[in-house]
Amino acid sequence: MNRHGFTSAFAAQLDAYLDFKTAMGFYGASRIWYLHKLDDFCTRHNRTRFDQATVEEWVSQQLTHSGEFRSWMSYIRDFGRWLQVHGDHDAYVLSPAWKAQFVPAHPYLLTEAEIDRFFAAAAGMATTSPWRWQAVAFFTLMHSCGLRTGEVRQLEPIHIHLREGYLDVMGAKGNRSRRLPLTDAVIAVLESCEQITARRFGHDRGTFFVSSTGRPVTASTVGVMFNRIWDRAGLPRPEGGQRPRPHDFRH
Repeated sequence: MNRHGFTSAFAAQLDAYLDFKTAMGFYGASRIWYLHKLDDFCTRHNRTRFDQATVEEWVSQQLTHSGEFRSWMSYIRDFGRWLQVHGDHDAYVLSPAWKAQFVPAHPYLLTEAEIDRFFAAAAGMATTSPWRWQAVAFFTLMHSCGLRTGEVRQLEPIHIHLREGYLDVMGAKGNRSRRLPLTDAVIAVLESCEQITARRFGHDRGTFFVSSTGRPVTASTVGVMFNRIWDRAGLPRPEGGQRPRPHDFRH
């Protein structure tokens, strides 16, 4: 057993690999989650060689219940390369023939009733984190201003000009910036959020929306909170269709 909880014959290498990625600035939980899946497979099947049979059998099994996003293949391919560089010259690097299939995204179009129920549930969030008062403002910016998740997360207090009635989105997709007008209703929501956040974390914090530690909120947390609010509102999750996600508010 190691500090990441791996149990297979590759535990030490997986641990060292993740330390290397962290040192390079890659902290994604998704990578760790899929490597744990691979580690569990190798433990259950007593695999001790990172060869083609082992890797491709696991990938084949994973594909039977994988969704439309398959970036996890790059994690397995990268780990194989890392093993080769660090002495295991026989380690298998997943062939480029195994690649994520392009699946065009179709947004989930929310009805007015679903939007009303979502924001009612967001306003009544039972949590001790800043999401209790930030959730409505965060998703309002996506719904009313068409901001992307990352754009909302990166907003700084100096970018939001409530008296003047606009906000500046800096360094957005394609490294483009833009200025957006704010309605009176959106301004009221943001003012209420800012009053509470400023009392607890100050006006000179790094970002407008913060975590419990005062740091910027993470992308994964946004998804978790969206799903929690969606379920709290009692909204349906379509079977066999596009699942609702935060990005859908932009549509």
